[in-house]
Amino acid sequence: MSSAHIDDFDTDLINDLKDELDEKRQSCTDHLLKLESQPDDLDTVHLLFRDVHTVKGDVGIMGIQQYISLLQAVEDILDTLRNQNRHYTPALGDVLLLSLDLIYRELHHFINSEGTFDRDLYDKLAHMVSKLATLKDSEAEQQTLAIVQMLAPETTPTKEADDKQGHDYFDENEINEEVAFFLQISLLVDQRSPYGSGRTERMFELGLTMNHMAGNPIDSNQLQAALYLHDMAMGFIPKGMVKKASALSRHDWQWVKGHVGLIHQLLSPYDIWQDAAQIILHHHERLDGSGYPDGLTEKEICEGAKLLAIVDSFEAITQPRLYQQKQQRPMIRAIMEINQYSGTLYCPRWVEHFNRAIKRLHVKKAKI
Repeated sequence: MSSAHIDDFDTDLINDLKDELDEKRQSCTDHLLKLESQPDDLDTVHLLFRDVHTVKGDVGIMGIQQYISLLQAVEDILDTLRNQNRHYTPALGDVLLLSLDLIYRELHHFINSEGTFDRDLYDKLAHMVSKLATLKDSEAEQQTLAIVQMLAPETTPTKEADDKQGHDYFDENEINEEVAFFLQISLLVDQRSPYGSGRTERMFELGLTMNHMAGNPIDSNQLQAALYLHDMAMGFIPKGMVKKASALSRHDWQWVKGHVGLIHQLLSPYDIWQDAAQIILHHHERLDGSGYPDGLTEKEICEGAKLLAIVDSFEAITQPRLYQQKQQRPMIRAIMEINQYSGTLYCPRWVEHFNRAIKRLHVKKAKI
């Protein structure tokens, strides 16, 4: 089967397709975000199916056949959800998110004559997704894992990543003695953290890169202290709560919500750590007032807390927690969610610095 080329089409027709794809991409993203919180919402599944079917019909009518295979495979998965032959899960949502992201990116490249299209790899993925629609139980879980790791390589665990604690990442000669002490506390908390090893290094790297991108408006020592100590109270979380497979009880949730106040009380009596204490106390506050512990709004939240809110959320989305699921989530999931809530939960200015920091760190790691 020959592949269509952009030069085969009228300019107006291509512009119409571009507009349609932009609309459907946003719509699909909205539907997937809704399913993340409402996995049994069949109406949203039907809407998502209709959007994918529309895109498939558009490219099919235009004869752009090379992209049909994965669109059809995604439809196959959505059909199983529509017919209630399987339940929506976060892992399945990642398959749909990553597959649709690839489809829209490839169509964007096609319209703009950018890059080269790897037809064999694309069709291989389409086959894997289509096969997933027929699998059940453990076979489906394994296939889901293989697809996610193929499309989001950062989710693939490595021995180096498991062993790395970041001991040689930090130069203690460049930070004062107290911050170095806080670092050691944070590394100890990592050993009990539901996010696993490497938490401290990941958050340090992202947080300080974001601050650097913004021109370092937040004092480095205060930011580091907040990054290292903000979850210190979680190191005392009962093991039974950490291993809980079900959702946290109301009592457990109140305990979790109180952890920021505990560390604030510990630091706030010391003038030198006033800023760090405020960053920690406010980092679960949200611009629209939906956060905790005080329901603050944008102007009431300190800048350091706005930064830490994004870093903490990124870690929470991408890293598995023992009391939730064990599979790491794709990086694109976290980037998408944080950008989706820019202006409502997260400060738009810091979201922009986050996007730039992620891009720089991703390129840096790709060169290693």
